[in-house]
Amino acid sequence: MAMFYENDDGADGHFDPQLFQVVRRELYAISTDFNTTHYNVYAGVPTHTEDGIPIRKLYVSNLPPKTTRTELFGIFAQYGFIKSCWLRMGDKGPNKVPTPTYAFVTYSDPAHAHKALTAPLYEKILRGRHLRISPADSWHQPAEDTDGRVRWKPRGESGDIVPTLKQNESEQNTEESEQTETVENAENTESTSKNTEEETEDDSYNMLDVLNRDCLTQILGYVPIVDLIRSERVSKKWQNMVHEYLQGIRTFKTSWWQHAGMKLTTAVLRRVLQRFGSSLLRLHIDHHWSALNDRTAHTVGKFCPNLEEVKVVGMHTKNWNPLIYGCKQLKCISFISCNKLTDSSLVHVVKNDTSIEKLTVTHNTHVTGLFLTASQPLKLTSLSFYNCYSLQGTVLSSAMVTLPNLTTLKLDVCPVTMWKIIPLILNKLPQLEELSLSEYTSVGECLTPMGNEAFCESIANLTELKRLNLSRNIYINNAVLKQVAQTCQKLESLNISSCNSRKSFSYPGVGDEGLIAVCSACTSISFLNVSYLAAVSDVGMAAIAKLKRLQTLISRGNSTITASPFTAILNNCHYLEEIDLCGCDSVTEEVISPAAKMLDAHPRLLVLRLAGTSACADGTSILIDNPTHKLLAVNLHEDLSNPHMRPDFVDRVFEDSSDESFDDLYDHEDFNDIIGHMLSSDEELYLDEDLVDYDGVFEYGLHDNIILF
Repeated sequence: MAMFYENDDGADGHFDPQLFQVVRRELYAISTDFNTTHYNVYAGVPTHTEDGIPIRKLYVSNLPPKTTRTELFGIFAQYGFIKSCWLRMGDKGPNKVPTPTYAFVTYSDPAHAHKALTAPLYEKILRGRHLRISPADSWHQPAEDTDGRVRWKPRGESGDIVPTLKQNESEQNTEESEQTETVENAENTESTSKNTEEETEDDSYNMLDVLNRDCLTQILGYVPIVDLIRSERVSKKWQNMVHEYLQGIRTFKTSWWQHAGMKLTTAVLRRVLQRFGSSLLRLHIDHHWSALNDRTAHTVGKFCPNLEEVKVVGMHTKNWNPLIYGCKQLKCISFISCNKLTDSSLVHVVKNDTSIEKLTVTHNTHVTGLFLTASQPLKLTSLSFYNCYSLQGTVLSSAMVTLPNLTTLKLDVCPVTMWKIIPLILNKLPQLEELSLSEYTSVGECLTPMGNEAFCESIANLTELKRLNLSRNIYINNAVLKQVAQTCQKLESLNISSCNSRKSFSYPGVGDEGLIAVCSACTSISFLNVSYLAAVSDVGMAAIAKLKRLQTLISRGNSTITASPFTAILNNCHYLEEIDLCGCDSVTEEVISPAAKMLDAHPRLLVLRLAGTSACADGTSILIDNPTHKLLAVNLHEDLSNPHMRPDFVDRVFEDSSDESFDDLYDHEDFNDIIGHMLSSDEELYLDEDLVDYDGVFEYGLHDNIILF
């Protein structure tokens, strides 16, 4: 193509600049059409989202600093009528100068939006930057009704763009044709904005409108809180939904944070509690102790003023006073495996002006009980100690005078010497409604047991007792149960499992006589656990049929019990919901048929656990021969019994035959030389160090089989 004029005589002419500009525009148009047509760059631009919503809103990014809405209108108005233009301004820098981050441009016609998406890149350049344009997701797109009516989203977007367009006319020097098109668009805006204000300014339908609050709350409960906080930027409506859900959280466990893949420190916990700590009622600090420091108590006390229950697991923090000062409504507090917790740490927890009603301390070696004598916690109604070997019975006995409202006392896995002081403690608490004295199983005290006369006399004062737990207690026998039957007429729950469950023990435990006495007198019992009792037979078990209000019966590991007493129990106890017979070898499938017949007369849901019995020997064939009721669930596979607690369990480790395993060592010819070498080389190790505190061993009743040389 010639870009020079030629003379008539064939000589070269001069350069024509106008012709050069025409050729340049044509070549650029050809190259642009070649790129978009042959390489199909814009052919794949969709007109609808994945949900089938027409694309009207575009997402614009890579904005230069100091971008204005007027400049965006100047770029996108050439493709069609703009419904709204929203510019997101963020903070950046030490002086927090507003900086544009992204923008949303919404067209009234989807065809105009598609035209803007497929327009050449050189037309969408602002201050030397190529604007990145993509369709907004379905969440932000305006929805359409079945009749084609558009439902616009009012997200703070300005619907009136006339002033902006007028500024655009005055600020930019465009050609006459472009000014005419802008004025026409402005006139169309004035005429259509009035019509759409009344008809199309409603919220669009989305997932938040379809699902109700209960369904959304159930769904969000499976999402980690860290992910919910990160997703707040999706939209304003979603942010409000997340805030509403967080404000509705009443229970939070710090261990839930482990699933998020992010380490929870005290600083992170502080920011989390800032969002929804004011609405929390129950907080469990059961995260790994190394992730949280001593400032955790200050954080919880500051941001959780409405807490009613706190559970602390495994934290090495001594001072919990800030928690008490900040949470004025705290009623229940539990310290589990807190090794550094001492009496001085608990003095302020139970002082007079606190609202603490329930206190639990477990797996601790420092608390002695002196904190109760230093204050008078008048509001304390429940006191629980589990596996606290430093607990002193005499201190607790003197402190019971300051607890007039105590109704629940739990002294489980305490030192053996505590049993001598328990009668003195119970004599001062006639108002008790719940008592737990479980896991007193010292072997030394079993061989030389103490009398229970004082304990039986203290039980005679507990006329208000409703819940009693005496499981795995070697001091419980028929005399104790007879006293319970005479005094505790309001008893509702009784657990006497594994009370002298060994047949080899000379000290008698619970038998038929005591069980019959309790079942005859305490007819209000709804929960009964009589597992692992060596002296109980079918006669004592049949007495359970007198408990008309019984709902749960647990009888595991009783090898001599047959199915006959349970037939009478099923016929007379019409409120039964669960019968657990796991590990009862002599129980057969005969118990299934009476249970099905009983449900016909008294319909209710009933669970029958027969794993580890003779009934599960043939598996599913038993259920075929014994048709079950629709309301009856028979479990033949899940054995909940503990074989080590069975009355017939024999520990093979300490058998007499095991002594022969050392014969080879004693018969060795160099045995004396080996012992002599050990004594000569490590004499200081064995003689200088106090490896055994013999005074403490004798005090706690652990002196059996100890030989002093």
